[in-house]
Amino acid sequence: MTFPDKKIVDNTTNGAPSIQHSARLVAIQVITGVLSQQGALSTQLARHQQDVSSEHIPLLKELCFGVCRQYPLLNSIALHLLSHPFEEKDTDLYATLLLGLYQLGYMNTPDHAAVHETVEACRSLKKDWATKLMNAVLRRYQREADEIIGQLEAMPSVEYNHPKWLVKRFVKHWPEHFEQIIEASNSHPPMCIRVNTSVVSRETYLENLIEKGIDATIGQASPSALYLRSAIKVTELPDFEKGFSSVQDESAQLAAHILAPRSGEKVLDACAAPGGKTGHLLEFAASHQASHQNANAILDLTAVELEPWRLEKIEANLERIGLMANLQCADASELSTWWDGQAFDKILLDAPCSATGVIRRNPDIKINRKPADIDELSAIQKHIIDQVWQTLKPSGYLLYATCSLMPEENEQQIAGFLATHDDAIEVPLNTLNPDLQTEWGVPAQHGRQLFPTLKGHDGFYYCLLKKQ
Repeated sequence: MTFPDKKIVDNTTNGAPSIQHSARLVAIQVITGVLSQQGALSTQLARHQQDVSSEHIPLLKELCFGVCRQYPLLNSIALHLLSHPFEEKDTDLYATLLLGLYQLGYMNTPDHAAVHETVEACRSLKKDWATKLMNAVLRRYQREADEIIGQLEAMPSVEYNHPKWLVKRFVKHWPEHFEQIIEASNSHPPMCIRVNTSVVSRETYLENLIEKGIDATIGQASPSALYLRSAIKVTELPDFEKGFSSVQDESAQLAAHILAPRSGEKVLDACAAPGGKTGHLLEFAASHQASHQNANAILDLTAVELEPWRLEKIEANLERIGLMANLQCADASELSTWWDGQAFDKILLDAPCSATGVIRRNPDIKINRKPADIDELSAIQKHIIDQVWQTLKPSGYLLYATCSLMPEENEQQIAGFLATHDDAIEVPLNTLNPDLQTEWGVPAQHGRQLFPTLKGHDGFYYCLLKKQ
């Protein structure tokens, strides 16, 4: 195993030490927070990225996402180089070392600059005692990189750049798809957008992109998906501020197409953040009206989310696309805190999960996700679906979804639910939308499982249930 020949461009050094550049110091804070399990990478970045200038945010994200994405390899190298692991109180130093190794292996930062910046970061952290250690460790790695990697590459966590326990589970559950899962999960995700077909057709929007010099192709699973050849700022998308498009993975877009909300229906989006599916449900309802009424007048949509700050994101997303929903800040499983007793025609339950199908978008999963989490999350999912099912009308439909690849959270979860609920039956995913092609992914015991693809959709699971 070797580091890539093509390294990420770092234009901030120009061959000279640049410890003054705040992105690296903020990256140390973010990575320290992730290593200390103080919150997800996305949460840490949201908390700290205002500490750097806007032009340096891309570098900050590259450093943070990069270290997390390559963590199994970088961690093995670091532990091999250190005679004793850092103590917990020095987690910031370990984050600094990982960042230095990432710069040496994956960025075009000159080696002497990467070493110098890492050593100087110790001083900025008020831990001058670690400067000689950091210098010695990184210089040794410069000299012995090939030999060290050669000694480590037989380890599953190094060979596949995933935690050993996760490699074992992927091999056990999906042996035929294992290589695809690993390759896609270690890659940078493509930029996929959802066209708001209530205001513009996908074909017209594709033409608008091409006219602006933005190369794009249509998605094969979702009728509203377009893939951009290269990632761009959302402000460069045609009429983005008017709600003509949103950034959303193709597999996540399938939820609205499967549930197919219609005029006059009462719909629940449980566990709704960050609101992409909430907006899409409204857009779908609006786009399937004979007249061009506002979706707010035709769809009674309730979105429930536990975290207040995440609910604010949903509100902002809906405001941009010009649509509204009844937003409830509550635990969806605690019915007494939000439900008015009026049953729903359709429910989308995008359940909290291990997110093992979207590791490339959330690479900190490689650091903090543990085997015990699967059982804990499965119990949470069971409780939520048991409770939310009570709010569904007879003859109503519930779409269960996760971005997980773990059968315990998906087909096994549904099998257990059907075994204990005589009023529930599974129906085909295109029951409510006969025009929807459902040959994506693979059939599971119940529902269908999508796997992450290198230049396509993320990993996802769907199963549609009807209340008899």
